[in-house]
Amino acid sequence: MTFYNSYPGFLYRQFLVCPPKAPSSTSLDNKTGIITGSNTGLGYQASVQLLHLGLSHLILAVRNIPKGEAARKSLLASLPPTTKPPTIEIWELDMANYPSIISFISRVKSSTLTFDFILLNAGIANFTYTLNPSTSHESTIQINWLSTALLTLLLLPILDTQATNNPHSPRPVLSIVSSETAAWAKFTEAEISTTSQTTLLSALDNDSNFDMGDRYYTSKLLYQLFFVELYTNHRSAAQRSTGAILNLVNPGFCYGSELHRSAGGVFGRVLAGVKRVVGRSTAMGARTLVHAVVLAGEESDGRYLSDCRLGPFAGLVGSERGRVVRGRVWEETVGEVRGWCVWMWMGWLGGFEVCVGCGFYSSIFCFDRYCWWKA
Repeated sequence: MTFYNSYPGFLYRQFLVCPPKAPSSTSLDNKTGIITGSNTGLGYQASVQLLHLGLSHLILAVRNIPKGEAARKSLLASLPPTTKPPTIEIWELDMANYPSIISFISRVKSSTLTFDFILLNAGIANFTYTLNPSTSHESTIQINWLSTALLTLLLLPILDTQATNNPHSPRPVLSIVSSETAAWAKFTEAEISTTSQTTLLSALDNDSNFDMGDRYYTSKLLYQLFFVELYTNHRSAAQRSTGAILNLVNPGFCYGSELHRSAGGVFGRVLAGVKRVVGRSTAMGARTLVHAVVLAGEESDGRYLSDCRLGPFAGLVGSERGRVVRGRVWEETVGEVRGWCVWMWMGWLGGFEVCVGCGFYSSIFCFDRYCWWKA
């Protein structure tokens, strides 16, 4: 493990590295963005900072509409009275529910807005084994890996098309909140699934394999593996050069968010104390999110950002073993979301590109061996 990905490296950054604020000269006038999980914590603080930079149109994608409305009022109240009031909309998005994701994507696709960035910030860290009732997958894995992957796969074609149709405008950005904890994941489920000849998802859904201290780390590692496989082997040269910018961003360990809201009792109080000692404020952590969607630019495409600069992925991701695991993660992700993607692009949105492998759609996930109609 490199120093960067080690615990000492983490503590060094937490105590001695301060992510810079966006330059005051940054102007987001006439810009539009979407932030998921934006009614509290990092998403809310990123919204505050973007609005203070002049963002004209912000969409808060949240599970709870009343809480989103409360956040909207608070955001508007935080602006100087002389500021031109921005447009802030509340769109429903429940990351635990595939139909909700499909409904959200349909709304994005049918909108007449041009999106300059979309920030996928929503995530959870459960400390007890909890099954998602709508999918029967463990909840942390569902939200942080599978649902975020589905959103990524469905949003990318929308932003790629937008970039193609507006070649003289800056490329839109799709940024996903990651975590340095991905580098610390034990990920014993990979070995368990290999030994027992079962899928990764089966091993992850088995409550006897649930490790309270490792599950969040593993969920973030799984998405990193998916992300790198997507960008490396399933983004064409044209998409990389002229399509949407796709990056991961690590905000660091922050206090003031609701990420660990499920931690209760003595453990919860101890964790809260550790966060106050070691953690950054959500306002400071949000600076990294603002940088990722506004300032990082084309050099961040396909990369991992931390402290407003490029950083390394988790060690497993680029290793020889990691390349094998990446393939497994990709296949299981595609297997899980295949039906929703086909329904979305064939039935709801209309219009498709021709797949070289099977003569049907998909510019992202239909590369012959992953073809919907051959799988």
